[in-house]
Amino acid sequence: MSALLTLSEHIAADRFISAEEAFQLRQAIFPDGVVSRQEADVLISLEGRVANSDQAWANAFVEGIVDHVLQSGHYAGHVDENTTSWLMSRFGDNGARETEIEVLLKTLERSESAPASLAAFARKRVAAWLAGKPIGAQETEFIRRALYVASGAGAVSVTEEEARWLFAIDAESDGRANDPLWTDLFVKGVLNHLMGRRAPAALEQSDMLRRETWFAAQAEGPLGDSVLTMFEGGLKGFWSRVTSPDDVTRMEQRYEAVVAEMREDERLTLAEIAWAVGMAREDGKRTANETALLAKLREIEAEAQSA
Repeated sequence: MSALLTLSEHIAADRFISAEEAFQLRQAIFPDGVVSRQEADVLISLEGRVANSDQAWANAFVEGIVDHVLQSGHYAGHVDENTTSWLMSRFGDNGARETEIEVLLKTLERSESAPASLAAFARKRVAAWLAGKPIGAQETEFIRRALYVASGAGAVSVTEEEARWLFAIDAESDGRANDPLWTDLFVKGVLNHLMGRRAPAALEQSDMLRRETWFAAQAEGPLGDSVLTMFEGGLKGFWSRVTSPDDVTRMEQRYEAVVAEMREDERLTLAEIAWAVGMAREDGKRTANETALLAKLREIEAEAQSA
């Protein structure tokens, strides 16, 4: 550990880390395959003392901190509360850096599980990093990752908290030379929240069991058959069952119930539209992205009325 401290002090003297120095740091930190808390603290302290450095250092720093965070919990790959508190305390004082954002997002992307507070902190730091900048393609990609990929394995829905975060970033960045990709992400992200793009109730375990119980009850009786008995009696027996009004009706009811719930989940309600309009007016001004969002809402509403 003392050798690492000595090396870091020497490297930090000119506030720049070359590719060769990054390689030396890798050799000092990774020989045993594990990054300790002390080593991680040294890396974070060093990163805070240097200016623009070689990409090799940025890669080594992100790799080292993410490795430490993912290995520090009781179970590898699962980020615990103590490690989250440590990471937030080390990254939360000064202005956000690009390497810090990469550490937070890659930790969330690679972890099996992480506290919700870590995802919220990542969004906060992304917003801090974006402050005062036009939102280009790279910035939009950071927002997208924080919004979707870093929200959990397979997460595709946008919560109200996340939608409000999008509105806050939009209000701060409005009027700059922003990339059209940002407008597209903003509109789709808010619509994602409004239209409830989540696993429909039809797929939730409690509702699945409830429906299975109901359908099983409908199948009881002299004419009832389960799917497993549809082929009893060979092809002739199958055709007699599939053309039975009772069996066909039950199968159609089952299908229609699932489809109805999925359609209801996608429908924009007046309350949801009112929420979006209210958010667009909350700060007293209409941004270009909010105008695009409201135009899309009017388009969706017109399509729904004509359907």
